Amino acid sequence: MIGKPLTLNMKILHYIDGLVSGGAEKLVTDILPLMKEEGHEVQLLISNKKNLVTAYHNLLRENGISVKTLDSSNYNPLQVYQLIRLLRNERYDIVHAHLFPSQYWLAVASWFKPSRTRLVKTEHSVHNNRRKYQSLQRLEKVVYNRYAMTISITTKVDKSLQSWLEKVRSVVIPNGVNLNQLEKERAQSKDIQYDIFKEGNYNILMVGRFSEEKDQQTLIQSMQYLPEHFHLFFAGSGTMLEPAKQFAKSLDLTPRVHFLGMRTDVYSLMNKVDLNVLSTNFEGLSGVTLESLASEKPFIGSDVPGVNDIVPDPRLLFPPRQPEILAKKIKETSQDHELYAEMVKLSLEHVKKYCIIQMCNRYLKVYEGVLGKNGEVGTVLKMPERIKHEERIAI
Repeated sequence: MIGKPLTLNMKILHYIDGLVSGGAEKLVTDILPLMKEEGHEVQLLISNKKNLVTAYHNLLRENGISVKTLDSSNYNPLQVYQLIRLLRNERYDIVHAHLFPSQYWLAVASWFKPSRTRLVKTEHSVHNNRRKYQSLQRLEKVVYNRYAMTISITTKVDKSLQSWLEKVRSVVIPNGVNLNQLEKERAQSKDIQYDIFKEGNYNILMVGRFSEEKDQQTLIQSMQYLPEHFHLFFAGSGTMLEPAKQFAKSLDLTPRVHFLGMRTDVYSLMNKVDLNVLSTNFEGLSGVTLESLASEKPFIGSDVPGVNDIVPDPRLLFPPRQPEILAKKIKETSQDHELYAEMVKLSLEHVKKYCIIQMCNRYLKVYEGVLGKNGEVGTVLKMPERIKHEERIAI
């Protein structure tokens, strides 16, 4: 249980582009069962039924979460009509949007929603391509103002949002990690043997989608500067997977760089390797970083927003796009056993601040705040629009 029962029993819909191997998608999969456990009716809607990872879908169904799909591509505006029909038929209390373009389609559909329904969205990243175009700023203001509240996952994300649009109603709620599930899988993984991890090798793992946001290339390059018994494993899929494979092949690293594809046992994998690494160009708030910190194994991540602001010590960071420095860092971690133990202990204590149960409780409080009494807009919306970012975290 999350804690003190909330006063409202809510009908909640989360809406996202797809259910694939991404941080936002994993977060939704983790948090919806917790909301249901608190007595709320919880459903998930995805724009494109083709973007549906079976394992995530099964996990949600096992927890009694209804998963609805729209028979359209993410960028097909015709899904607005399906959204309007769904909102009117189901009469949700809260509809919570994640990612682009879902948040746009919901904003359009909101002009025809029942008056009782309140919209909430999560801002998952410091960057998005739309902010490159000043001409889109006015449209963005209209879209964001259709939401009763925007939840920013870090203070940097919130500052970036406010500098782009100004006076957007927002609160900061850091993403969380399912520490109970991690502990459970860590215990179970002790009895699991992976043939892919050969005895005598130093095994490195990176979990993450193969996309332009991530930087698997630097990690692959770093293997050129490491001894032959160092092996690299990638868990994830995406549009940049084949180019990454070809890049490893071009460097004659195929025997030591292994691509595992989409995996649902990443917690177990993290516990079985010698080192977890996240090489990335930018993040919102990296769930992979949090999971790695909780894995009882050392972690090294890129010194970029979304990673550097959640690790407990700068010694866990390396300068982005510097493969030689990364290789040196990896080698030092493999040799300095005292540093190894110190970083693991520090990480395990630090990650407790990011418990997903606390995050879920804060989300539910936001929902109650925007609903207020008898469906009126609540006290959360009446917060000063330009309050300090530190105060927003207290929600």
